[in-house]
Amino acid sequence: SNEVGESIIETMNFIEQSESAKFAKLDIGELAQSDIGKFLSATLCLPLRYTQKMAGLVHSKTRGNPFFVIQFLKTIIQNRMLQFSVNSRRWTWDCDIIDMQMISDGVAELLTTRFNQLPLHLMQTVIIASCFGSQVDDPTIDLLNIGQQLLPFNMQDALQLAIKEGILEKAGPIYQFTHDLIQQTIYESIPTSERKILHKTAGTI
Repeated sequence: SNEVGESIIETMNFIEQSESAKFAKLDIGELAQSDIGKFLSATLCLPLRYTQKMAGLVHSKTRGNPFFVIQFLKTIIQNRMLQFSVNSRRWTWDCDIIDMQMISDGVAELLTTRFNQLPLHLMQTVIIASCFGSQVDDPTIDLLNIGQQLLPFNMQDALQLAIKEGILEKAGPIYQFTHDLIQQTIYESIPTSERKILHKTAGTI
């Protein structure tokens, strides 16, 4: 569950900060279609032959990015494109229907929808972070927090939530978007007039 995932992340961060133990973080690369097929098979409790076509569609829509795969599946479940059939006693779907409704720019549309569902303070924080490009560091965030130049709250708290949501990852003092397309989608959601103001303020940091 999400709560279990958050608990693991919090524990790892605590251990890292306390320096009481050493551990390695493994970056998960792009998933192959076969990986997605195995994931769907295990999650939906179905043989691989049932999930192969679905895996191909999910892979083409998400480019194999793990974050996109999870969000894509959440979206089609919310839109009732993937449902559990009591009569068939298994999960059912129609790939043609999913493909038609998620056709072209599916990943960008998915990200936009997901972004608009985030808590307001998190949306505002990652919008500002996106103005710095693919990454922003702790000293910059600390300067923005002084006098609350752009937002009336501590951005560090929201950045931690962004990590839990899979939007950002952190290495040392650097916050980095987990994928360039995430940063691009968020940045392009900012009206041009607001971009100028944000860049002007960021330029004084």
